[in-house]
Amino acid sequence: MYFDGEGGKMLGLRKVQGGYVFLAAARTEQLYLNLYRGKRRVSRLPFPQEERIGDVWRLFLPERYRTLLYCLEADGREFSDPEGRDFLGGTRFGELRGAGEVLKSPFRENAELFEAKALPLRPGIPYRDCIVYRLHVRGFTKHSSSGLPAAKRGSFSGIIEKLPYLKELGVNVLELMPPYEFQELMFERFEPLSPKARERCPDGRINYWGFTEDALYYSPKHSFTQSGQDPSESFRALVRAVHEQGMELVLDFYFNYDGGRELPERISEVLRFWRVRYQIDGAHIIGTAPLELLRRDPFLSRFKLWAEHWEGTLPRSSDGEKYLADYNDGFQTEIRCALKGDESMVGSLMERIRKNPSDRGEIQYLSNVTGLSLMDCFSYDRKHNEENGERGADGCEQNYSWNCGEEGPSRRKSVRLLRKKMFRNACLLLFLAQGTPLIQAGDEFGASRRGNNNAWCQDNELNWLDWRLLKKNRDLYEFMKYLIHFRREHPVFHQKEELTLLDSRGLGIPDLSFHGESAWQPDREPYRRQLGVMFSGLYAEDETFLLLCNFHWEEHRFLLPHPPAGTNWAMVIDSCREEQNGIYPKGEHPLLPDGEKKLLPRSIVLLQAEGCGEIPKKRRRRSGQRRKKSSEAGQRAVQEKQEVLP
Repeated sequence: MYFDGEGGKMLGLRKVQGGYVFLAAARTEQLYLNLYRGKRRVSRLPFPQEERIGDVWRLFLPERYRTLLYCLEADGREFSDPEGRDFLGGTRFGELRGAGEVLKSPFRENAELFEAKALPLRPGIPYRDCIVYRLHVRGFTKHSSSGLPAAKRGSFSGIIEKLPYLKELGVNVLELMPPYEFQELMFERFEPLSPKARERCPDGRINYWGFTEDALYYSPKHSFTQSGQDPSESFRALVRAVHEQGMELVLDFYFNYDGGRELPERISEVLRFWRVRYQIDGAHIIGTAPLELLRRDPFLSRFKLWAEHWEGTLPRSSDGEKYLADYNDGFQTEIRCALKGDESMVGSLMERIRKNPSDRGEIQYLSNVTGLSLMDCFSYDRKHNEENGERGADGCEQNYSWNCGEEGPSRRKSVRLLRKKMFRNACLLLFLAQGTPLIQAGDEFGASRRGNNNAWCQDNELNWLDWRLLKKNRDLYEFMKYLIHFRREHPVFHQKEELTLLDSRGLGIPDLSFHGESAWQPDREPYRRQLGVMFSGLYAEDETFLLLCNFHWEEHRFLLPHPPAGTNWAMVIDSCREEQNGIYPKGEHPLLPDGEKKLLPRSIVLLQAEGCGEIPKKRRRRSGQRRKKSSEAGQRAVQEKQEVLP
């Protein structure tokens, strides 16, 4: 074996004196190296049996072969070098011409190292400060409305062009769906294919997402590269540009460890390779992988690793930060249920707003690629996957969505306004919860997949972002942008440690407290759909805020807990208010001197404790009537940890 300096022993091609040594792993009785000049095979070289150790084969090739291309053959089937760093062909995504041909590699040794000093230092953003944006390299800028030259659309270069837009939105972590080489054309027939799908790929379907077991993990995808550019250099340019903007880059990797397709050591080597050679900041592990092995790998220390769930209690890094994170649909499912007014969701809502484990990050989202887009959650009651060619049998049946009174696009003003209010409600819960928020690309301006909740095979406008929506739905974009920056300005909404629900510092008030229609008395009955959440600024050197939620279809009156001494509750955001997106400008926050607030149906209000000088007499009288009861309830909340679950 040969140590390549990239984190471990690796297979593949190595330059040695007088030629090359090729190491390959294959369970077969005989392995061949096929050599090509262009498309013509010029030689078929068997790997010597005497050079075989277990399932690892060794072959020496003289220097004269360096101008040729190669692939491997076993049991009568050619296949690309799984360890290849570069491939010729596959320059156009989903192109039928040449489909089915095995990608060939040039004689470029795998041991070539990429020097980390060529890139800016990795930002190292802690989870509490991360705003994640998940995108598909092709779909992000492929649409003509992206405003980019045709050559840059759907490429790594296209993402670079859009970085100022993402920076302005407030994003600081990009998550890319698989950017490595994979065969997107699938030739198994699925009937009935829609006319559009049949025209695009008459012999099968396109694996648009790239989640496949047959990936070539060591090479950036050629068809995601601007024409004429080297894939490796193009991807390096993207990493460099992302880091220069103070952002981080996390990549999706799909593995099938349980199915035996990948050895655990190889999965670790793949992640080491991308970390060392390209200086990426993290990986989202999809499918199955040896998570215990990965989290103990010293090369992956201080490297963000996301998985559906990490078992047990996890140690922090030597710098005291968390680098592992849970990434699953839990937040999405429970918050969607709460938003549409399901019963028995108050306890779950309390837990999701507070959740911020001490040993791991918590990636939270309300929509993702697997499921409905955020706006579709309020536009469709059921999935609409007919174009996928499986008679609508694919995709999850339960979307936890509500169409607001009409399925699909609507011309009714009342429906459109309700959907926008539901969008604002969703954003408030996402960005004011303690976990790390994730945005699916396009959700910020109301992108729709027309109710398709499993658009894995749609390489068309169903998945391509229509940037014209940014102008059409500017109010949605501005509201999300405001909340992202509001969250960043107020550390009380993204604290380092999980809040205890106790007065842990003897300040006379808990760090976080839950309330119902009466102060200090959260209502946990199954039929309740109201919740108040007070974030004490004393624990974060910030202001104190009170979040009031009414998910019922009737209005409800909240009796408010006392704000800190010398302050009064003032309105910051009201999701029912159409003017100015429901946002009250600074200096114009209406005060609530009565100590109560009536919430309209399906609405959320955010209050801030602001200095107000003398408390109005009307407030003093009401406060006096309730002072004893509220004080006693408050003391109980300080002395006893409030139960989160019903």
